[in-house]
Amino acid sequence: MGYVKPTSAEDINPVTIEAIARLLGLNVPALETTTLAALVRDQLASVQSLEELDLTDVLPALDFDPRWES
Repeated sequence: MGYVKPTSAEDINPVTIEAIARLLGLNVPALETTTLAALVRDQLASVQSLEELDLTDVLPALDFDPRWES
């Protein structure tokens, strides 16, 4: 994929969350950085598992018709 990503979900820790919050100008209470780090790690792990799927023979959905067939 063409975006910047960490080498693994384990790279995210409370210090990383504090740095990201500071960069974005957000105030994150110190007690919440550990919880946020765990949540971000879980999200990254989910994305990483999806990126490992072999989609070679899967065609993209080019046509969508939401109408019910009668």
